[in-house]
Amino acid sequence: MTDRPGPWWRRRVGRFTAYWPTCLPGVRFLARGTLTHVIPPRTTGTHHAAAARAAARLAVDELGRDIAGKHRPEELECVQQRLTLAVSPWHRSDSHPGLWLRARLALLLPQQDADRAQRHQNALREVELRLAQDRLRRQELARTVCTDRDSARLWWLERHLDDLSALDWASFTDTILPLVGTSVTEHTQAERLAHTLLYVWDRLDDVPGRQARFMATVRALFEQMGWADGFPWPPPSCDPESVAPSPTTIPFAPEDEQ
Repeated sequence: MTDRPGPWWRRRVGRFTAYWPTCLPGVRFLARGTLTHVIPPRTTGTHHAAAARAAARLAVDELGRDIAGKHRPEELECVQQRLTLAVSPWHRSDSHPGLWLRARLALLLPQQDADRAQRHQNALREVELRLAQDRLRRQELARTVCTDRDSARLWWLERHLDDLSALDWASFTDTILPLVGTSVTEHTQAERLAHTLLYVWDRLDDVPGRQARFMATVRALFEQMGWADGFPWPPPSCDPESVAPSPTTIPFAPEDEQ
């Protein structure tokens, strides 16, 4: 098997036209140009020449469909360059041993397919614009309305300025007011609790052994409240069971009471 195409007298040149689908359903590229193939050696007769021509066309069509089907209609120039790099040089067909081929193709987007692609782009832009507007409206609502009660009341009043008779404060209280400051309040409470625990733990480090007494007191309190099962107690090696107080009382060390 040779590593280069055969002599020039075995080469056959023909017109090539094909429609290849894009990644957008219903929109196709049009490929037009010339296809050159070399009839394999020891191939004679009209039947074998037609088979070689068909194999060459199928090879180019398969390669072109694979490239075009991965791109959008607006990527016409990119597809054209990829197609040129793939089919312009001489190369052998994997499905037909001994067959060499190359093609000179121009890729077009027919007018009707361009119109379909444009309608798709317009619809897509409308959807993206509507989603962006909805997102901005929610963000603005959260920033200007849900931050505090006064802002929420002003917003509710402004919405009914044209018809104050339709102003329904009961509906505002039931639907809007529960949303005001909820996340801010929860966040603030969590921060206060975290700072409190951090302050307590820092104070416990001041006196050796105070952590053990504190944990014993907390365990006694949790046991009295019935919460001991869900608390992440320290492992047995650090468990201050030896200094644990009676579960019926919560004593405090003398130095802690001062």
